[in-house]
Amino acid sequence: MRLRVIAAALAAAGLLAACGSDDDQTGGAAAEVTAPASGTVRYESWTPTQETFDAVVAAFAEDNPDVEVTSKLAPIADYQTSLQTQLRAGEGPDVFVVSPGAMFTQFGQYMEPLDDYAAASNGDDWADAYAPEALSRAQADETTYGLPVGYGVAGFLWVNKTLLAEAGVEVPATYDDLVAASAELAGRGIAPIALGGKDPWQVVDYYLALAADIDSEALYAALDGSGEWTAPGLVDAFDAWRGLFADGVFQEGAVGAATYNDAYDLFTQGKAAFFANGSWNLDMYANSLDRVGSFDIDAIPFPFGDDGAPITGDVSGIVVVNKNSDNKAAAYRLAEYLSTGAGSQILMDTFLDFSVTAEEREPSELPAPATQPRASIVTMIDERLAGYRQVPSPAVAEALGSALVAVATDSASPEDAAGRVQDAAESS
Repeated sequence: MRLRVIAAALAAAGLLAACGSDDDQTGGAAAEVTAPASGTVRYESWTPTQETFDAVVAAFAEDNPDVEVTSKLAPIADYQTSLQTQLRAGEGPDVFVVSPGAMFTQFGQYMEPLDDYAAASNGDDWADAYAPEALSRAQADETTYGLPVGYGVAGFLWVNKTLLAEAGVEVPATYDDLVAASAELAGRGIAPIALGGKDPWQVVDYYLALAADIDSEALYAALDGSGEWTAPGLVDAFDAWRGLFADGVFQEGAVGAATYNDAYDLFTQGKAAFFANGSWNLDMYANSLDRVGSFDIDAIPFPFGDDGAPITGDVSGIVVVNKNSDNKAAAYRLAEYLSTGAGSQILMDTFLDFSVTAEEREPSELPAPATQPRASIVTMIDERLAGYRQVPSPAVAEALGSALVAVATDSASPEDAAGRVQDAAESS
């Protein structure tokens, strides 16, 4: 399966704020990559779990016995706040993780350029090991500021076919089917779509799916700054978003629910028939197999438009080296280990996600219940991928998330919401 992120992703990467470090320092540290590494490296992120990262560290230590890796993992909101405070003070972890798009832009000024490190480690053609679209999400102005880890897609639905069958409901193919199924399920005490509407990234994912179906060209023009959020198709997408709540396709109280663990628990405990979440939710077959193993679960396009909405995709994270790190060479080694080294396989075996490398990789072992949904996701990637999923501008990302909540709660019209996002785009 080949990643097909549209060319706008390359333009979006160019939005990175001015960043970098002293060339002499970079060159000297890069040359040390081939020498035996030693010292301490501190890693901070919201991902993976501590158990998984401990497994990565143990494996990394086999090749780097003189490097001590310490870690601090926290929920993403707490992590971002702490990271920003540390980096502004000229401190912070040696290695940290950002999402592509807005977060990559926000923290760009603190990232060490990594091209010289990568060339010292793997030769001048080091970039050939990556899928170009994946690597581009960690680059700006022809400079690499991090290494991508994992690839995931969003905007589709997880469906518990067992619950649907018990309720006598068919898997919905159209929006009318979805509305009818939701009413029937609710009448039986089963939540329809479990949505973590409290999380801005979650509501943005599904707006992007609707907008990509209605007017993909207008959507990606607005995202890269060449178009406006007040374009008719994007206003229509806000209206469609409002309709999802008016038509009762989400669980009661969806706007105030967190994806983890409110919506997640509803779905994995068999209390919701659908789950609005991305491909990274495949990790439920590693983390919650005791809950979901007995259910027949699949992944389907969001029932919208003529034959279901498109999906969007992006790298799951970008591992970067702090430009103020005192141990950049060892920090780069850890970043590389997580991106393309043996550590990347450990992560893939946990998340069951997709590779960022030119040579396709697969999980070492796929639990039997995960086989069908993962195959369905692969099909959607091949046939329905509209483009990247992370909003490049931090200001626009924040405004879009807030506007979608306002529309969902009828505190803003679709036109007002689009105007608010456009104002943010013009002010950023």
